[in-house]
Amino acid sequence: RVSFMVFAAGIVFSIGSGILLFRNGVMLGSFQYFFHTKGLLLTSALTIWIHGTIEISSIILAGGAGLIVGNSFLFPGTYSRLESLKMGTIKGMKVIIGLIPLFIIAGFLESFVTRLFEMPDILKALIILSSLAFMVFYVIIYPNRLYKNAAVRKD
Repeated sequence: RVSFMVFAAGIVFSIGSGILLFRNGVMLGSFQYFFHTKGLLLTSALTIWIHGTIEISSIILAGGAGLIVGNSFLFPGTYSRLESLKMGTIKGMKVIIGLIPLFIIAGFLESFVTRLFEMPDILKALIILSSLAFMVFYVIIYPNRLYKNAAVRKD
């Protein structure tokens, strides 16, 4: 839900996405700091980031998609504002559609794995690092490979 709101808020000249991203970042930081003051930062981080690695990354990417929409309206280039907004919305929607599998994975991890408090810390850390590696692959490496393969096919 947060990701969709952050994306949709981009229509407000990109400021909406920026404000919601900032607000959620402050909320998460405050939450982590609260646990730090109670001496529970490691426990909190190892619990929250099991699903948060994918979830927070997805929220940030949805914010980027919202910025695409807002910026397409603000900076239309040689297109009319409406045409640029349509193109930006299509680009942003492609990002959001690509995030849907990530929402499902994060929801699964939050529902069935995060609540296993007795899980060893090393296993929690392994899940977090695996999620981070998956995000790097899914968001950076895989799209670059697709882009390079498409460029090779054009030649």
